[in-house]
Parts: sequence; C-alpha cells; structure tokens
Amino acid sequence: MANTQDWHTEEYRGIEVHVSPQPRDDSGTSWDYTIRIAERGEDAGSASELSASSGDDRDFPSADAAVEAGFKKAYEMVDAMLA
Repeated sequence: MANTQDWHTEEYRGIEVHVSPQPRDDSGTSWDYTIRIAERGEDAGSASELSASSGDDRDFPSADAAVEAGFKKAYEMVDAMLA
C-alpha cells in the first residue's frame, strides 16, 4: 500500500496545525495519525516546528476518528508551546 499523506489543516491560536490519518494495516480498520505544527503558510510536507504521531498502542476505528484525535493532541501541544 502506498503511504500518501492526506493532510487536514486548521488554524489554532495563530498556528497552523496539520493532521494526517495513517492506516496501520491494509484492511483500513485500524488508524493512527501524524501531526505537524508550523507557522502560518508553511507546507505540511516540509520541515515544521513540531511534529508527532500518536505514539501509543491506541488504534482508531476510522480515518476521521484518527484526525479528530490528532487535532485534540495538536491543540494540547500548541497550548503547551505558547504557555
């Protein structure tokens, strides 16, 4: 399976937050996410200020659920970064 990046982007507190769902296997029933946090206008595919993945054993049942969890985690990261 080709690993393509399907980036979803939102602005949060003046920072661009990018989240991409990542399938854990070919069945499409188990998902993870990747996060990139960057200055406004930067490409999600380029080097960013901060990046992360879910990094735990948690699986998400759909790409949408992974994206939702990714944004929640990304907002926490931005809050910590700006604190």
